[in-house]
Amino acid sequence: MSDKKTKVIETTTLSVVPENEKKSWIDVAFIQAGVYICVPSLMLGGMLVEGMGLANAIIAGTIGYFLSGLVMAFIGSIGSDLGTPTAVIAKSSFGVSGARILISALFAISQFGWFAVQNVVCGEAFSTMINQMFGIDFPVIISIAIWGIIMLSTAVQGIDGLKWLNTICVPLLFIVFVIGMIMGINKFGTGNLGEDATGEPMSMTDGIFLTLSFLSCGMTVAPDVTRYQKSRGGVFASSFVGLCPAGIALLIVGAVLTKATGEYDISVVLLEAGLPAIGLIILILATWTTNTNNAYCAGISTVAMFNMKDDKRAMATLICGALGTVLAMVGFDAYIGAFVDILGVFFFPVAGVMLVDYWIIRKGIPSNWKYAKFFNPAGVIGWIIGCLVSYFAPYGLFLGFFASAVVYYIVYVAVKQDKKEVLQDAQE
Repeated sequence: MSDKKTKVIETTTLSVVPENEKKSWIDVAFIQAGVYICVPSLMLGGMLVEGMGLANAIIAGTIGYFLSGLVMAFIGSIGSDLGTPTAVIAKSSFGVSGARILISALFAISQFGWFAVQNVVCGEAFSTMINQMFGIDFPVIISIAIWGIIMLSTAVQGIDGLKWLNTICVPLLFIVFVIGMIMGINKFGTGNLGEDATGEPMSMTDGIFLTLSFLSCGMTVAPDVTRYQKSRGGVFASSFVGLCPAGIALLIVGAVLTKATGEYDISVVLLEAGLPAIGLIILILATWTTNTNNAYCAGISTVAMFNMKDDKRAMATLICGALGTVLAMVGFDAYIGAFVDILGVFFFPVAGVMLVDYWIIRKGIPSNWKYAKFFNPAGVIGWIIGCLVSYFAPYGLFLGFFASAVVYYIVYVAVKQDKKEVLQDAQE
């Protein structure tokens, strides 16, 4: 493949990222921020504030974001150390077969599931606003298909497509979302901001865990992007600077709008404020920055799952985006609540296993990275136990995370798993 073509379409998928392709931490921070500047982040604020007061919703969400940022930084640092995505890193924790059959499949499904959710939000809003602005009944299903194709264009390009899209859109979106909140408050007043929760009561712990569940997928697949970073310090900087300010700001905007107007979606608020065009542009750009990353990560996991060549990542991304678009057309967004809960149950144990494997078993030393060619029983058993604890136990996410980590370490040592592994280069 020529150098020119490589520059247009990223082909570094499962192999180690060359040093000359590494990005600055600020580039990656923009990508991380773009993921969380989206309508579901507003929705999270709305869900929290419906179950608790405004102040408690902001506190719970902020704690959840900072905890997620911490986990994301440590998992993302593994990607920076090895120069490989999560699907490759997981081979050490779960074995080659376990990473392909179990973990990569889980990652791919979750990512094109999120692609579907975002696509529905964009498609429905576009059709609604076309109707409001021009009186044209534009079919939602066609709108979903069109915007699914458009959003896939940058995802297929790869990491540079993500970088330039988010560098342009994130600052603009951040400013406009805050302005939109202020306009909503000016139009509808502040009388409702101090009211008690109107939905099913939610404790502070419940709010923190809801936030963690919402972020569980993104923080676990962080190495898909942080593999392009030069150092651990850069990963910590991009994780906290990219995730926390953007995510917390959107959470606050969603919570305040929900209290003030009864609607978390800023595009609807701007429509009612007489600015439908601005609302539509915001919604499309916010969805685009997030969904590009969803399709991109799904493509990487699909390449790993089917043991495809690196240069097939663009095709895999297209397939995942198409599947996500089909899910959007059949109404997958109706199950978003259950989807978020399931993600937390499945992904937190994966994070627990991966963190113990690299930072305790391997001592955080890249040269210690090795894996079994089939399954790592410690990883599989630890993950299953962690999922069961997450689902059934009180404070399950917290306990499931630690249960998976502890079980992994105990089983790994008990079965002398290190004797069954071989040192490998990350790109093999």
